[in-house]
Amino acid sequence: MNDNTQGFRYKEFGDLVRQWRQAVRPPMTQRELAEKIEVTSGFLAHVETGRTLPGVRTLVAISRALGVPLHDVLRAAGYLPPSAEQHDDTLLEPELRVFFADDWPDLSEDERELLRDFVRMLKTRLKRRQSQAGETAGYAPELK
Repeated sequence: MNDNTQGFRYKEFGDLVRQWRQAVRPPMTQRELAEKIEVTSGFLAHVETGRTLPGVRTLVAISRALGVPLHDVLRAAGYLPPSAEQHDDTLLEPELRVFFADDWPDLSEDERELLRDFVRMLKTRLKRRQSQAGETAGYAPELK
């Protein structure tokens, strides 16, 4: 992805966050949302103006604070493809529990399933990249 496309995605996501924030009743200020999701007002301003894209934990917090489904937030931020691909392989829950140790108990089953989908998608992309790199180098590394 080139910088132009990435910048557009950041701006588009920031516009959505602003729209979601203003759509709650009563509308929430940047400061109020920043406090709820435990970031600075300056960081949230950077998100809304498209200067930065928050990490997954902040995206989960935005979803909860604004009542927007997590899969919509993750897709808007580019963390999930437009339509999540389903895979036969299963991701072991302990892998996710280790990575999200602090947050796992507080996640709803829907949020947990979305994280599983997200990790499956990442694993698929990583396998594809490694396969492509292996083909150009004359070998295909195996991903466990």
